[in-house]
Amino acid sequence: MKNKKNKLLFQHFRLMIIIKCKVSLCYNYLITNKKMKTHIKNNTKPFVSLNLSKKQSVYISMLLSLAILNLSISCSYYTVRNVPTTKENVSKQIREFNQSEKYVIVHSDSLYWHLSEVVINEDTQTLSGTVQPITSEHQYKKPRESKRVHRYKKIKQAPLNEVHFNLKSATNFELNQTANIPLENIESISVNDKNTGRAIANVLLGTVGTVFVALLLVAALKSSCPFVYIKNGKEFDFVGELYPGTITANMQKDDYLPLPHVEAEKDTYTVKIANYLKEIQYTDYVQLVLFNHSTDVEVLLDSEGGFQTFKNIIAPRDVVVDDDLKHVEPALKKDNIFYAFNTSVNTEKSTRNLKLEFDKPKESQEAKLYLTAKNSVWLDYIFGKFNEQFGMYYNTFQKEQQEVSRDSIKGWTEGQNIPLSVYLKTNKGWKLVEKINTVGPMAMRDLVVPLELKGINKDKIQIKLETGFMFWEVDYVGMDFSKNIDLKPEYISPSKAVDQVGNNVTESLLNQDNNYLIQPNIGDEVTVSFSVEKPKPELVQSVFLKNRGYYNYIRDYKGIPDFEKLKSFRIDNTFTKYSEKVYFDFVNFDLNTLAYHE
Repeated sequence: MKNKKNKLLFQHFRLMIIIKCKVSLCYNYLITNKKMKTHIKNNTKPFVSLNLSKKQSVYISMLLSLAILNLSISCSYYTVRNVPTTKENVSKQIREFNQSEKYVIVHSDSLYWHLSEVVINEDTQTLSGTVQPITSEHQYKKPRESKRVHRYKKIKQAPLNEVHFNLKSATNFELNQTANIPLENIESISVNDKNTGRAIANVLLGTVGTVFVALLLVAALKSSCPFVYIKNGKEFDFVGELYPGTITANMQKDDYLPLPHVEAEKDTYTVKIANYLKEIQYTDYVQLVLFNHSTDVEVLLDSEGGFQTFKNIIAPRDVVVDDDLKHVEPALKKDNIFYAFNTSVNTEKSTRNLKLEFDKPKESQEAKLYLTAKNSVWLDYIFGKFNEQFGMYYNTFQKEQQEVSRDSIKGWTEGQNIPLSVYLKTNKGWKLVEKINTVGPMAMRDLVVPLELKGINKDKIQIKLETGFMFWEVDYVGMDFSKNIDLKPEYISPSKAVDQVGNNVTESLLNQDNNYLIQPNIGDEVTVSFSVEKPKPELVQSVFLKNRGYYNYIRDYKGIPDFEKLKSFRIDNTFTKYSEKVYFDFVNFDLNTLAYHE
């Protein structure tokens, strides 16, 4: 197993080295593009613009590769394992641990000590040793008893040589004194085993996004949609993508992209819409939706365009990942520490889920689920791999798809578990509330799902989020039971829109009329201005970019398609299973073996 892990790490390192030059060129293009100097904003943390020479960027990309690899390797996992003991064999077990020079830790209630120079007295049936404080390499932020699997840093911590004795009765030992512990007072013994499967999964799953986002952007093959930037002083901040996942005209629907809290400059918001991919992008119209409200209120638009207000968001009291691991921390803050739906468990549909529990006020009949999420770069990559199987037939296939009904395409995407499904636990079981459509992989998006709670009389409610393997990343989850505040939306059409060569294209973006602004080339962009009135001094303004359109890929795949294989993707869950299989094939690791070590 050790050799296999080393092989995997070497393969990963080699891949990082191969792409280092491509990554640096990609970064230079995105960061130092003279045509449009921007910096990418991820939540509130901006990507700082740097002007680097090619030689500098190659060195930096090499260092980044090494840093990512070092981060992946330095964090490992161990599993707490109870050692079966009986009154008859406990002394034998302790003697074996003593011979292997285990680091002995004694627990009594919430107190614990290290026991050195351990001796077993068979006659008196006691365990004795010198009481000492726990050294730093055996101290951890989270209690060892809090969960089964723990993460540790090999350069700072050494949990694998520990043996833990839990005592039945409360005892308080004095440091540097000899302690005599009756064997019958030892309630349980446990050790820490290396969790090989989790460690390897961490290396591979944790870095795959970095690798693929670089490769996809370099090749301009990201399966996505127009990039959106908002002017913030002299810079344009990247904020998200328009009409994500809408790859045919008959799939078009209104999309609502939240814009960050950027103040209007001279009573004007300026947005840039750009095509940096091998796509033809068709934008039907764009419009700002504004809400003026007090500073203690947050506003989001739901999938139907209805506004929802938040005044008292509470955190989940419990989160269970794939019916096994309790892990609430990633849901508590917008910090890019997210649930990736990528555990190594085997499921019938190759789906993954989160179950969240919230305290519920007794009289509440309605609630609002707050999510911060995005699609994974892996979904982009695997969808591209799926399309690639059409080979030379792909462009014909894409043309035929333009005539397929919206319901048929929607049915296929839902059958492949591509949306993020939201369920509410009722007296009759899990009830589907909403299937959240794709939002793109380049930036987290704040989302809201209204919930009807009539008939749920318990003081807690349960939510389940489910999707295909590695299709989504959820960074934050909260719940608000406050009533919606009465606000009046303002709808603002563009006052001016100018493309990259100076043409006025405002008319193309004013109405839903199929008079599209067409951006067929990499580098096409349009700068759109919206004239607004400032809110009163005591109020703030929430801004959303309402948009509608679609895009088609430009691809030149080669080869003869395997139509029999492609027909299998008509069956529900096939694409989801394909995602899982390709991933584990990519990392050259057997799924059953990985699951065995979990």
